[in-house]
Amino acid sequence: MEKFKSIVSAFFVIIGIAFGIFIFVKSSVLTIWSSPSVPETYAINGADGRSIKIIFLPENKTIMWYKDPNVGSEEYNLVEMKGTYGTHYFWGLWKIEGPGIAFGYRFYPDGTEPVVMETKTIQKYMNGKGDPNFSPVGKITNTTWLFRKDSAKFQDMWLQKEENNNLFISQLLNNLER
Repeated sequence: MEKFKSIVSAFFVIIGIAFGIFIFVKSSVLTIWSSPSVPETYAINGADGRSIKIIFLPENKTIMWYKDPNVGSEEYNLVEMKGTYGTHYFWGLWKIEGPGIAFGYRFYPDGTEPVVMETKTIQKYMNGKGDPNFSPVGKITNTTWLFRKDSAKFQDMWLQKEENNNLFISQLLNNLER
């Protein structure tokens, strides 16, 4: 009986060590997020007429656009985004790392990939009444984005991937350059 207990004890020690090595090795791999080679647009349109579009551009640039016809305002920022993917362990367990994240283990729904993003506002455009909703020029923020095949979570909102409107994107970029 003593021999059986020592075998079981050794088995659990080996399993514990193997699990620790697995966690250590997995967490030492870092995958950098890169922007798409062609623009990708994600949007949400509220029942009250408000709209948000996030347009990922090449070279780690992104346009964040917001329109509120209720107060007659339109705002958009050109931002530079740098990010790292979380490390997936098993089931929905992920580890994310970045500024302000003390304990990075999180559970996320199946089919999602977390990316910790650093966002720096490069240019800003504001037209109409209303208070700004996006960061001022020069501000750097860190947030965790969740990406699915056809959607992205920005703050607490799921934006759906939609077809690009290249004319709209060109107009936004032209206004930002002024």
